[in-house]
Amino acid sequence: MIDAELLTRDKERLAEILARDEYGEVKKQGKSWLDTLLEKILDAIARMLQSADVSPGTASVLSKVIVAAAVIGVIAFLFIWWRRMVRRGSGENQLLAREEQIRTYADYLREAKERGQKEDWREGMRYSFLALLSFMQERSWIRIETWKTNWEYLDELQAKKPGWESFFRAQARLFEQVWYGRTELAPAQFWESLSEVERRLNGEGNHDERR
Repeated sequence: MIDAELLTRDKERLAEILARDEYGEVKKQGKSWLDTLLEKILDAIARMLQSADVSPGTASVLSKVIVAAAVIGVIAFLFIWWRRMVRRGSGENQLLAREEQIRTYADYLREAKERGQKEDWREGMRYSFLALLSFMQERSWIRIETWKTNWEYLDELQAKKPGWESFFRAQARLFEQVWYGRTELAPAQFWESLSEVERRLNGEGNHDERR
């Protein structure tokens, strides 16, 4: 028959493992969901072993195997949950929203100004940078794809229009700091950056384009 003391020790060991910081706890009504899961696992083990005619030694081995499998299952669940959260977070920070249609650079510049007037500096920077990308795509210097990084765009630009490399690099760094790094952008800095982009795209001072 089952050794109750062995089950108690196994339960305490599993509780200790799941209580470690790396697993974390979501408290609800004074009990975490891991506590609830732990109780269900141990109850299932007890019922299974109590219904079986096994020696205490065999029961101990079986309980350890099942507890180990349960721990692996919990870890797998947490890993999957973590990956989904990462993907969700990445989706929320994408430059282009899913199924978003590419507009003209003039449209993006207009939207950037409107966002700036609403003091939405972060979205304003996104539209300003999209204006630059759209401008370059319209001239066949790059091809916009949701999966590309800014440095892949830079590689394309170097091959087609190397004179714009320095300008693009500076704008890409500022955009990444604000959009991905969530750096606070001062209003004056936003308007200065947007004005610089607008002048460049509208042909003012872009001597590199004639090279």
